[in-house]
Amino acid sequence: MRKFLTRAVAAVVIAASVALVAPLAAYASGTQPNSGPAPTTSTSTTTSTYPQRVKHLDLSQYKQARQEINQTFKNAVFVAQAIFQSAKRQATNAAGRSTARAAYELALAQAVEARDIALTNLGKPPSH
Repeated sequence: MRKFLTRAVAAVVIAASVALVAPLAAYASGTQPNSGPAPTTSTSTTTSTYPQRVKHLDLSQYKQARQEINQTFKNAVFVAQAIFQSAKRQATNAAGRSTARAAYELALAQAVEARDIALTNLGKPPSH
């Protein structure tokens, strides 16, 4: 039960992280979502898990990116709550409930961390 719950929470966190990074990567590359593949002329040899700070966004793009980050965070919290409620109902003893609570708190901490990183990479609003 504990392994299943841990794997489920990890899958949710990974999915939320991918959902957070994908729109930011599109904005950072200068292309709009669903506008086709981005050019692959990059000469960078380093790879990073997180996109670099986003630059040159106009105010509407900034607001849209921030809304997407917040919506992804809300979805991650909702999924974590649903998994916690399901695990709590299936728990037959205090140890099971404690494990479910610990997994829930871990999922929340990871969602907050992913949101904080995305907001940091987004940067300050444009000053137009």
